[in-house]
Amino acid sequence: MRNRLSHLYFLFILFIGGNGPFAGELLPFSLPWDDGSDSITNVNHLLEKPAGKNGFVRIENGRFVDGAGKRFRVLGVNTAFDGNFPSHEQAEKVAARMAKFGINCVRFHHLDTSRSPRGIWQSNTPEKQWLDAERLDRLDYFIHQLKLNGIYANINLKVGRKTVEADGLPDADKLPGYDKGPDHYHPRLIELQKNYARDLLTHTNPYTHTRYVEEPAVAFIEINNESGLVNKWNGGDLDRMPPLYLESLQTDWNAFLRNKYGATETLREAWKTNVSGLGNEQLVSPLDGWTFQQIEEGKGTKEIVREGPDGEDCLKITTTATGSQGWHVQLFYPGLSSEKGGTYRFQVWMRADRTRDISIGMQMNHSPWTALDHSAEIDATREWKLYELVFAPSQSDRNVRLNISDLGDELGILWIARPSMIVGSPEGLAENETLRDESVSVILRNEYGKKGQAAKRDWMGFLVERETEYYRDMVEYLKNNLGVKSLIGGTQLGFGTYVAQMECDFIDHHAYWQHPVFPGRAWDSNNWFVRNLSILNASDNPLERLMLARVADRAYTVSEYNHPAPNTYCSEVVPLLCAYAALQDWDGIYFFAYSHSDNYERKSINNFFDIAGHTPKMLAMAAAANMYLRGDVSPANDAIIGGMSRDRFVDVLTERGGSLWNINNQITNLPGAAPYLHRTAIAYGDHPEPEANPSVSGSRRRLESDTGELVWDNSAADKSYALIRAEKTKGFVGFVDQRNFDLGNGVRLEIGKTRQDWANVLLTSMRSEEHGSRWLLTATGYAENQGMQWTDENQQSVGRNWGEGPPLVEPIPLRLTFANTENHPRIHALDEWGARTRELEAAVSANPENEAVIDLISSQPSLWYEIVFEEQAVLK
Repeated sequence: MRNRLSHLYFLFILFIGGNGPFAGELLPFSLPWDDGSDSITNVNHLLEKPAGKNGFVRIENGRFVDGAGKRFRVLGVNTAFDGNFPSHEQAEKVAARMAKFGINCVRFHHLDTSRSPRGIWQSNTPEKQWLDAERLDRLDYFIHQLKLNGIYANINLKVGRKTVEADGLPDADKLPGYDKGPDHYHPRLIELQKNYARDLLTHTNPYTHTRYVEEPAVAFIEINNESGLVNKWNGGDLDRMPPLYLESLQTDWNAFLRNKYGATETLREAWKTNVSGLGNEQLVSPLDGWTFQQIEEGKGTKEIVREGPDGEDCLKITTTATGSQGWHVQLFYPGLSSEKGGTYRFQVWMRADRTRDISIGMQMNHSPWTALDHSAEIDATREWKLYELVFAPSQSDRNVRLNISDLGDELGILWIARPSMIVGSPEGLAENETLRDESVSVILRNEYGKKGQAAKRDWMGFLVERETEYYRDMVEYLKNNLGVKSLIGGTQLGFGTYVAQMECDFIDHHAYWQHPVFPGRAWDSNNWFVRNLSILNASDNPLERLMLARVADRAYTVSEYNHPAPNTYCSEVVPLLCAYAALQDWDGIYFFAYSHSDNYERKSINNFFDIAGHTPKMLAMAAAANMYLRGDVSPANDAIIGGMSRDRFVDVLTERGGSLWNINNQITNLPGAAPYLHRTAIAYGDHPEPEANPSVSGSRRRLESDTGELVWDNSAADKSYALIRAEKTKGFVGFVDQRNFDLGNGVRLEIGKTRQDWANVLLTSMRSEEHGSRWLLTATGYAENQGMQWTDENQQSVGRNWGEGPPLVEPIPLRLTFANTENHPRIHALDEWGARTRELEAAVSANPENEAVIDLISSQPSLWYEIVFEEQAVLK
């Protein structure tokens, strides 16, 4: 007689085809914001209390371990803005609830963005340099309560602080957003960062009685969120700054060149190019040759009018309807050619009816429509202005187009006159530039194409080195000057370079599936959309990119990830992220976010990111904690390793014109299917040699991990699904499509009719006892708020009309069949607190094969259930 369900040979059946009377109906269901109750749904036993009980989290053999040397993984969330500052009463309840769902770390995000009450800065001073005592007290008490509940802190230093002139920075309002970019090299901006770190981290928390630099519950410190010198240069942000803020960068640039070349003449010789003069005009029909493109909702008109700078003919483009993407209204000149290594000088006069951003670039005029160089971003103003741009195509192509784009971002008029593009030759060192007087100019993004290959390679090498020096200096300051004992992270890959992040204790990354898009003004709460798609059907997805980015023998975290609401498939984020993070053996994952507000009492899906009120996401957290923290899903048996060196990184970065997007894929060439099967990582070093890797098939029809515990099946177009087949946690996420599935241990299944032919079903062992075992079943589908008003038939936006709670969630009709057992299952519906409401005796039976059956096809009274197997209970 068996008394452990994990030892059973069982069938887990999800029945397709039994249309019960409740099929498709939605159930109002909200999980209380202050619930820390000890029910079957509580997994806080996975958290050691208090956090930091045995000392600081540290790194051994490239992995996080706790103070006792035991492997430590982070299952975290973010709080942001005034969500960082709950009242004392709220803090006690929020911390207990987080622990109940297995959350063991909070990343404190956007502490520094705003003045009190939304941020940590005093509101009554002209400068942003003084911490607000009341906000700091709330933060202290929250961290104290988190610590008591076994939850660590990750303190972000530089996130959204925007300096002002009173901080000693003239024209501070003209710096890039959040001062990103120059904050990596400008002395005053770095000084302000260090001062803030000193004031916050050396402060003594009156509730824990420790300074944060000595507090083991503060496991991590992050230096600068989503920032990098290379990244901001590549975006053109440095081009638009006041020249004052380029002076110190030019000084550093000249020092870099002097250290490498010694003398100006040596530099001049190294940068020497083959001057061949200017070629022929490429735009043979400068006004008539342009094609006006309108896509989907984007609409406008093109006409030739006599309104040029001197009254001559020019193009007049009027945008009459914005598009969901800026390029949904654009102008392009087809029929061009490009030569790799060549330079193409484009001159054009422009003006607009009001200042607006315009994107200009070269790309293939055929599939896959690849950009051949960085697109230049310019500001068209009310006055006629001459713009000169230079493009250096990354490859040769005989069918190229020149784009004038982003006209679909806003309504308005753009006039274009005297366009001209001539093939030129790259520039070397100018005659008036010398190292002695530090007059070698910095290379702005829009001038990069003019330079020869040697100058480009030097400039990229300099940017990478200057960015690396910033993180090296900040880490040294935090550890040696302030005495920080926490692990230190820099920024995120894709914003920072691999080279620079190697200066930090661990590597971090961010990604989102279907991040909200704002066709007009950024973060316009009324004008946005989130594509309503499941990640399971995507051949290229952010989860895959995250899995391909890890550095071997380095701790790796993903401190922001989510599938934003109101995507009706978005609850799939919880099981998928946790399952594949476990397969890859990552050190930490954080959902973004738990709450952006101190209004923790809200009971609704209230914005794109917060999961605190998102019922289906929170319901899945217990199983996710078991998969990732308890280790139900095993790390892959084998690893596939790619290679990357600093020199190779800079070479490829130079070739790409500074673009960091997926640069690791171009360098390592790891197969995209690999991370679904095996662990994947990048060996970083001076001369990394890729290891002899297991072979990986190019087929993506069925991707099964080498442990057999995870399956990502793409065999039916647009009907993909994932299976979790671990011993103690099993699940199905995705599209049913009238198929049978094998979940391991003998599983055949069918599911009842659902709104989207899609379901998220998780079954996880919660307690194994001497006389039986207890399991938690969660089953959810479509979800929306009450009164949520969709603006389009594709359910991509609700504007400001999010509705109110409690959320309406689709319960899933299903049937579970357990084979070869004498244990008699009992099932109890659970309420919002996870407490039993009633036993569903009628749902339990035995089939002719004497298999235990739990049938929820015709009635689904809840979204989660407790299943109990008792010893010696024989099926009737």
